Amino acid sequence: MTNKISRRDFLSGTQIAIGASMLPLQNVFGSLQSEFKLPNDYYPPLLSGLRGSHDGSWEVMHSRVLGKKWPADQYEESYDLVVVGAGISGLSAAYHYRKKHPNAKILILDNHDDFGGHAKRNEFAIDGETRIGYGGTETIDTPSSYSDEAKELIKEIGVDVEKFYEAFDQSLYSSMGLGKGIMFDDQSFHEQKLVAGYNKITWQEFADKTPMNDQAKQDLIRIWTEERDYLPNLTQAEKHKLLSKVSYYDFLKDYAKVDQQVLEIFRRWGMSFWCVGIDEVPATSIQSYDGGMPGLNHTLIRSGYR
Repeated sequence: MTNKISRRDFLSGTQIAIGASMLPLQNVFGSLQSEFKLPNDYYPPLLSGLRGSHDGSWEVMHSRVLGKKWPADQYEESYDLVVVGAGISGLSAAYHYRKKHPNAKILILDNHDDFGGHAKRNEFAIDGETRIGYGGTETIDTPSSYSDEAKELIKEIGVDVEKFYEAFDQSLYSSMGLGKGIMFDDQSFHEQKLVAGYNKITWQEFADKTPMNDQAKQDLIRIWTEERDYLPNLTQAEKHKLLSKVSYYDFLKDYAKVDQQVLEIFRRWGMSFWCVGIDEVPATSIQSYDGGMPGLNHTLIRSGYR
């Protein structure tokens, strides 16, 4: 891991290995082509457009669904470890296994044309300069909250997290006087109104500006300001087990017992992250979202990556 190698050189160098690893599979499953070969300009980070499963990764699955079968013992190679998925987790698993077993033979399988999963690399040439972006890992951030194992991995592979503080202007929004607000719709709150100052002014001030009913205002202030454990008779382990099966919506409704209008405020919270409402997200998963969600701060203590 100490030797420098570019991603382009890595991808070019893997052509031989990939081609060799496909040969026994071709003997067993057959192939649409007589020879597996990557083009000389094979470099997925520069490709654009929507790309799903790569050719060669789905044909066998479709054949299997249509009833084709193969002898289970007909293979020519064996591996000490087979990892399905070449994303961050899969690559990390292979890396840690190789550390413990330096001579291990490892096969990593993925259905895409590049490794990295959500963290795949995207490259853009703009005005003669190279811009590098991530595939979809905007939510894999804040290494300070990573587990010790994840922090050690980042250090070992040479990721310099300090560069973040040089490259990212953390005061950009605040320097412009920007902040969070909530748009209240007239269907749930009988009035359409944008209220600014969320988590910036006192909750009493914020609630007073909203078109919520009096009970909802009191409940919003309560779940944000009260240092209250809504599951006082359970241990932390019992709480985590329970709340991993209870949606955040049901937690607020059944345990924090808030007014329906408070539920409507948070119903679509995190849609850009999970693509579903809080009625489908476990309370344990949303626990640390957006810096911490109301009602959970004093009920379930955050630890490690949670």
